[in-house]
Amino acid sequence: MRNTIIAGILIYSLAASSPLIAQTNSDEVARLTQRVAQLEKQVQEISQLVQPLKAQQAIDDRRKAFRDTFDKKMARDQARYTPEQLREAEGLYQIANQKWGTPEATESLQAMIKKYPDINRTGCAMLYIAQKSQGNERAKYLQDCIEKFGDCMYGDGVQVGAYARFLLAEDCRSKSDDKKAAALYAEIRTKYADAIDHGGQLLVESIKPDSK
Repeated sequence: MRNTIIAGILIYSLAASSPLIAQTNSDEVARLTQRVAQLEKQVQEISQLVQPLKAQQAIDDRRKAFRDTFDKKMARDQARYTPEQLREAEGLYQIANQKWGTPEATESLQAMIKKYPDINRTGCAMLYIAQKSQGNERAKYLQDCIEKFGDCMYGDGVQVGAYARFLLAEDCRSKSDDKKAAALYAEIRTKYADAIDHGGQLLVESIKPDSK
């Protein structure tokens, strides 16, 4: 029995040391290595396909969460004003939008704010006009959005007050007014952590890393 075991060990040792068997093992390792590399590549490709889908799903979920709030605001306006009044407000907004930079546009916006200061659309109009303005006028409109229309919301989920803060902070940052920019960024992080831009991205994720 003992001799049989010893013989088996010798045969195994000789086979393991055989160049032919060693080459076979080497070829098998090479094939396995290549297969692993192929599988890793496939996993990476699948991941690249899945990530955009996940990102889009996150955007859709955010917008859906805000949509209920938007619908409630619109229902509130419909309860306060007649359809004719709301159409008039929309008409004033479109004049300001289409003829911005003209006296007619300014008068239209002022009329809208005066006649319908508490409807959701007025806040959206103010923010839209602010984005089309420049310099001190832009800063004033953005500040008005924050102070007077912060609770208004676009249909895509953008909150007027939050987005106005972000735009004003970016303007301040570009002008090296870091103190005011930092204060606005801080408000966004603490009070509007779930606020989004028109692309559905979180505002907090758009704040540059070096911004305090």
